Amino acid sequence: MLRHLRHLLLALCLPLPLSAQKVALSLDDAPFLKPSPRLAAPAQHRAMLEALKVRKVRAILFVNGVNGGDTPEGRSLLRAWGEAGHLLANHSYSHWDLNRDDVSLEAYEADVLKGEALIRDLPGFTKRYRYPFLRAGNTLAKRDGFYAFLAARGDGIGHVSIDTADYLLDERLRQRLEREPGADVSPYRELYLKHLWACARFYDAWSREAFGREIPHVLLLHSRLLNGLFLGDVVDFFRAKGWTWVDPRTAFADPAYARMPKNLPGGEALAEAVAAETGQQGFVKAWRARNTGPDDQLFSERRLAERMDQLGL
Repeated sequence: MLRHLRHLLLALCLPLPLSAQKVALSLDDAPFLKPSPRLAAPAQHRAMLEALKVRKVRAILFVNGVNGGDTPEGRSLLRAWGEAGHLLANHSYSHWDLNRDDVSLEAYEADVLKGEALIRDLPGFTKRYRYPFLRAGNTLAKRDGFYAFLAARGDGIGHVSIDTADYLLDERLRQRLEREPGADVSPYRELYLKHLWACARFYDAWSREAFGREIPHVLLLHSRLLNGLFLGDVVDFFRAKGWTWVDPRTAFADPAYARMPKNLPGGEALAEAVAAETGQQGFVKAWRARNTGPDDQLFSERRLAERMDQLGL
């Protein structure tokens, strides 16, 4: 009896595991036609589409004009995504940063309309907008003016709840393959999955604190060589961790994604924006203090870059 009581008390003292979580996939900067080693852009898209088809996962792509969305080749690739059942949404034409002083609200809104025009006649088009760099304005006039612009048009915000730095890994991977076309890419895959898991744990905990409940997540990745090679591994990895992939429409239907946070400068990942708006400070410092393992810190772009340097990647 005493042994059973000790075991019970020990169990109560241990941190409870997070419940199985839901996550939706988003890919920014599509179609991203920049020349690439190992897999050219069309082959990257075919690989990603096949990986998602086999695993029965739907994605939402956020499209730019300057990344190839304004070309016949780019539109053909985007059409293939829409016809495969994925969603297409606006990420602006020029990928401007609304927090820059030299980007006016009027010019930014015109650029957003120009971006939407590229995709609104394609299958899968949905009226949702994601800010480039997740930056929603460096002044009250720009932040609230653009919120009003979106509301008047009936456009939802393509909020991100799990931010990542996959583009840093992609840059290093491209550089390696340009120097060494036959290089082993498995170390990049291993570090990529560690980075994503650190980001998922960090932002899931922050979201629970910011909202006081579990929310379905939206994971930010990019249309890049890295995901042309490893997107299937990403899907499998999260499933192996007990997470469930959901339709982006399901995630965005949660009330959390209807928020227009009043932090300034505006934007960033959803938990960060809401925490800044509501004065819930201190999460990041407390998380770092509690989670001190070297892989725990890989949600940080700086720590990720340091690890790549250490590994010679």
